[in-house]
Amino acid sequence: MLNDLELLATLCSSVDDAILYEEFVRRFLPEIQAECLKICKNRKLDLHIGRQIAHETFEKLRKYKSFKADQITCTSSHHGILIYLFRISRNLFNDWNNKEKKSKEYYVNKSYFEAITEKLAIPEMSDILQWKRDVSVMIFKKLNKNEQAVVLADIDQKRYTKYLPDEITENLSLSIGVKKDTIRKIRERAIKKIEKAIDEINQQ
Repeated sequence: MLNDLELLATLCSSVDDAILYEEFVRRFLPEIQAECLKICKNRKLDLHIGRQIAHETFEKLRKYKSFKADQITCTSSHHGILIYLFRISRNLFNDWNNKEKKSKEYYVNKSYFEAITEKLAIPEMSDILQWKRDVSVMIFKKLNKNEQAVVLADIDQKRYTKYLPDEITENLSLSIGVKKDTIRKIRERAIKKIEKAIDEINQQ
């Protein structure tokens, strides 16, 4: 079994990293989430923001894979990696806080469905809005029922808040009959399907 430092280094140098990523998150998520919830309490923020940022910490690490083993100077590699992850989390909190400061009473956030579909190559035609609606419906129909339910909840709720509140996630998990943690996996699958559909449309 890889130790913590070997696991992270291998994760950051691998393309097919699904198993490595899952194991890394399993080892470090409890401590990162605890730290994020602590920040929320100190800043008097809703706890669901901390839970979401905890997950985004790992997603950002996985996306950029900029970690280098020589960045760890602590005797304990586990503690050193935690410090590295805490830094990412705090930057995400600062990003969130800066966006909040720029907002008015509330601002409309784009759901991931809306954000991703902006990558569509728009053809030259008279009725662009109708084309966008038709394409969005076509992409939406490629999702299964659970994925559609998660996407709809995201579209509806993110008009008022960037992160889905815990009660929304809980109600969603009850309505489609899955665990709360499974909602994130369903969302990830939906995003991949949406991105694939858009790539196929843009290549036509």
